[in-house]
Amino acid sequence: MKRTTLFFTILSALTLTSCDVHFGNIHYDVPWWVIAIPTGIILFAVYIIGGIILSKNEYVCPHCNKTFSPKWWKAAYSIHLNSDRVLKCPHCKKRSLCKIKRVIK
Repeated sequence: MKRTTLFFTILSALTLTSCDVHFGNIHYDVPWWVIAIPTGIILFAVYIIGGIILSKNEYVCPHCNKTFSPKWWKAAYSIHLNSDRVLKCPHCKKRSLCKIKRVIK
């Protein structure tokens, strides 16, 4: 589902040929990539920063009750429900909804 959404988002962004920008009474006609590239850079930076912050937390596996800290890209990409995340335990190798044990600031 995520791949399909990403594909159609990129496809619709590439179909744009120009963007109308109005700043006050002045009208600018700029190419689509002038807006898309900075937006992509900002979204990618937010994704990385969020993943780094989430990876500093410790999670408890419900199967083996061991604590672990996920890598930043796994923490950023994981499905979550409130503060709990679906992660793969590095000890027992089972994927489940892991509860947060300790928040490291």
